Amino acid sequence: MAAPSKKLPRTATHRPATRRRHFRHDEYIAVDLFSGFGGLTDGIKRAGFTTIMAANHNSYKVEVHEANHPDAEHWIADLADPEAADYHSARDLPAADLLVAGVSCVNHSLANTVKAYEQGGTLFELEDPDYDARVTKSERDRATANCVLHYAQTHHPRLILVECTTQLTSWGPALPGRPKVGDGSTYRWWTKQFELLNYHPPKVLYLNSQFFGVPQSRDRGYWVFVDKSLPMPDLEHRPVSRCGRCDRDVEAVWTWKTGIPATGTVMYGKQYEYRCPSCRRPIVPPMTPSLAALDLTDLGTRIGDKPVKTFKDGFVGPLARSSMARAERCRQRFADFPAILMPAKGVHGSERLLMQPMATQTSQQETAILSTGPVIQPLWAPKAVPTMALAVDNFQGAARGAGDPLPTQVGSETLAMLSSGVLPYRKNTLPTVHSEAMPTFTSEQIPAVLTAAGWYKQNGTTSGHGTAPHPVTDPLGTLTAHDTTALLMAQWQASLAELPLEDCFYRMMAAHEIGRGCGFDVDFNDYRGTFTVWGSARNQVDGFGNAVSPQVGEWIGTRLRALIHTPQDCGTTTDLQAAA
Repeated sequence: MAAPSKKLPRTATHRPATRRRHFRHDEYIAVDLFSGFGGLTDGIKRAGFTTIMAANHNSYKVEVHEANHPDAEHWIADLADPEAADYHSARDLPAADLLVAGVSCVNHSLANTVKAYEQGGTLFELEDPDYDARVTKSERDRATANCVLHYAQTHHPRLILVECTTQLTSWGPALPGRPKVGDGSTYRWWTKQFELLNYHPPKVLYLNSQFFGVPQSRDRGYWVFVDKSLPMPDLEHRPVSRCGRCDRDVEAVWTWKTGIPATGTVMYGKQYEYRCPSCRRPIVPPMTPSLAALDLTDLGTRIGDKPVKTFKDGFVGPLARSSMARAERCRQRFADFPAILMPAKGVHGSERLLMQPMATQTSQQETAILSTGPVIQPLWAPKAVPTMALAVDNFQGAARGAGDPLPTQVGSETLAMLSSGVLPYRKNTLPTVHSEAMPTFTSEQIPAVLTAAGWYKQNGTTSGHGTAPHPVTDPLGTLTAHDTTALLMAQWQASLAELPLEDCFYRMMAAHEIGRGCGFDVDFNDYRGTFTVWGSARNQVDGFGNAVSPQVGEWIGTRLRALIHTPQDCGTTTDLQAAA
């Protein structure tokens, strides 16, 4: 028998641009570290930057990035570990006006570095063979933040944008008595190094993608470093929102509720909120409903028709025991609705209605769709007779048919829909109702849905009775001058209360739905998007789930470009190099 072939170590691979670039006089160039599917690349492109180089260790993601950004050169390489066979130093990448980096957060949980710190491990020298793979990977992931520092030390770009989970601020040895919480000392050292390189202290932004036109609730941190030769830009997020008390649209003010906890976890609604600048009452900025990402032409298979399986715990049924239990709880709780988004596995998580953005998903989450069955006239069906009526009782909205794109929600314009829901499939996930933002997706997340119908009313107040979804059987109630009532109906034959669980329909969310939920312009039924992607559902979900929301990148990038694109500053890195 022939001996198995020995796999050769991978080496760093340079891929020249597949399309020659033609420079304009006022072109501003960027380099993207850990580019993934290119959420940041796409965002800053819309803002006016041209990415000339992107690097990532995953060849599939580089190929997808290359297909969507053929003008850029690419490196398939490990930028963090000098001992890796495919190592390529960030110092050797070309100079740029802007450096962007989505530093790794896959294994960035607080517990992953405890062992390394306790045993004296450093960021780059984990020589103890007893370190398990998870600790080593976590340390290397955190070391990706230092690749940004290495690039800045060599090329000193005038602008730097770093994206990561908010827990980056707890980077450091564990606190006494709190083995899962870092003390933040390494993080403070990291930011101090940029100040020593003549950058302003970083502006740290805590933003949720659901307020940028993305139908997903995704809390992330963004660190902006600006050279001291430039002023700091205005990066205060002030979304136009409706204040019910003042009875007018205002620029909402980002406001702390609690400050940053020791864990570093910062989430909208818990650690911060938005307030009216006049009356200081909390207000809710515009959000995009999860419905905008869902394909209702296919709601899966009737649960009772699914193959019966025997699971590891001995349970026999069409779905795992935890999935069946959660789906039944969801069906009872949202009995008057035809659809719901919810976690399919585990005991943690919360449901979301279709008129809400989908909840954040992590690498241990999958979301499912549970519904009362196929819609009579599904949304997104090509050339279908409109079956979705959207009624908006204010000057900002207009009725839309089933074939029309959904508008972005604002504080006084709220959509409602008759549908089911989406369930993540793993522990520590929250069910998402259709009206909430889709959860953040990561590499191992495939969502699933439960269906119902209803209307949604919002009058701008924050009390319990001010904003609420209602089944279509409820009366609309009295409308006032500032009330907003919306009815979004895709014709289902029943509500969840009318069917036993076996007669409900169930499926996992498809890759293209996750792509839309993450802010990418992917193909959707007969619609041809601008983003090119291929491969298995798992690989696509991994790419979408770990990507930066392009819309947030565009918002920040636009403000950074305005900082250097002035009559007094017409030179770019390209011009300066040419002059030299």
